[in-house]
Amino acid sequence: MDDSLATDSGSFSVAHPMVPVRVRRARSGSASVVREVVREALYGLSRNRLRAGLSMLGISWGIVSVVMLMAYGDGFGRALEAGMAGAFSNGVVVAWPGQTSMQAGGERAGRRVRLTLDDVAAVKATPMVLAASPEFVTRTAITYGDKLVTQPVRGVNVEYGEMRNERPAPGWGRWISAEDIAQHRRVAFIGQEVQRKLFGSRYSVGQTVKVKGLPFEVIGVLEDKVQMSSYFAPDRYCVFIPYTTFSQVSESKYLATLVFQTTDPLQQPRALRQVRETLGRTHRYNPADERAVNLMDSIENMESIGGITNGLKIILTFIGVLTLAIGGVGIMNIMFVSVTERTREIGIRKALGARRREILLQFLLEGLVITFIGGLAGVLVSQGLVWLLSPRPFLAELMDDLSRVTDIHLTLSAQLLLASTLILAVVGLIAGLLPAVRASRLDPIESLRYE
Repeated sequence: MDDSLATDSGSFSVAHPMVPVRVRRARSGSASVVREVVREALYGLSRNRLRAGLSMLGISWGIVSVVMLMAYGDGFGRALEAGMAGAFSNGVVVAWPGQTSMQAGGERAGRRVRLTLDDVAAVKATPMVLAASPEFVTRTAITYGDKLVTQPVRGVNVEYGEMRNERPAPGWGRWISAEDIAQHRRVAFIGQEVQRKLFGSRYSVGQTVKVKGLPFEVIGVLEDKVQMSSYFAPDRYCVFIPYTTFSQVSESKYLATLVFQTTDPLQQPRALRQVRETLGRTHRYNPADERAVNLMDSIENMESIGGITNGLKIILTFIGVLTLAIGGVGIMNIMFVSVTERTREIGIRKALGARRREILLQFLLEGLVITFIGGLAGVLVSQGLVWLLSPRPFLAELMDDLSRVTDIHLTLSAQLLLASTLILAVVGLIAGLLPAVRASRLDPIESLRYE
């Protein structure tokens, strides 16, 4: 055998046909052992730069797939949440009049239930209800000068604005006040589309429009909000007036809907039970009869959207992890080849006193270094792609959203990077551990005989 040994400060230098390897004869402590193992791992990688580079490329491609797919799933969820947030504050419920499906109190099933202003007061007095508003709706002509549009007109109270996120655009007036309600003022808060059709870009606050022939002063213009969920019509196409004035425009005996907000979204089911019991007593129907009064719950809608987005995230993450796993298999194969090529080297090291755990740690470190350098490169590439490709078209064009908050914005959040790092660590450990275990279990005598 043409190997040569030379003594140098308590260590052996092993000349091997394939790679020179240092093995300490006298170990001064665990720190020196770790340094020696790290040095050997880095030397092993530097000897096979092309092979290591190709392995890193596979891991980089895998981590780009994971990060981009997870970022897309997060952006998809945020876009849907932004669309829902424009329509309702948290915990808001819209109650629609319905028809009984159960017999109760001597009343037959199939009886129509109609809501009135008395129901608004009763619901608002319920312990777990924070605010409540009537909502009358009619579709009628609105004119300004020689311009005419036919749009929905809604009669509501002050609390309605907070519950439905009806905010004026900056510098464009105000929402309906308590004085407007109490004094039956003919004032109107108009949506952006009504503003555009009647006034164009002119300042409309203080101007007078006619609602079904009656003069109403414009007190505010709705900000151009995003609204994915709506009933009757999106708010931008509507005119809002005090409910106390609505009777001058249309019939106001029965409500179109009753809008209320609960005190604690976490106790939403309990609050809805209380509301159903209250309305059930007032209208003499079984509170368990959910068809008597239909409730559209914003929290339930958000939970449904959350279920959709979480399902999509799981699918996209699974696809990305499979892609990353393919890169991990590539590293594993290359590490097995490396173990085979360095069998004699491993035998020499063991013969000179290298411990099994040191061999294991060396090859495991080689696999982890390849994995994490490739992963870091993948994250940097992902950052560039996020900057280049974001935002992706989604709902903004459909909803006339000039702010584009309902498009899919790709971002590398801390949570996303942490998740991808954990996935990468698992792949790296599995890819490096199996070859490292095989290397550590090689018999030194058989290894020295290996050709």
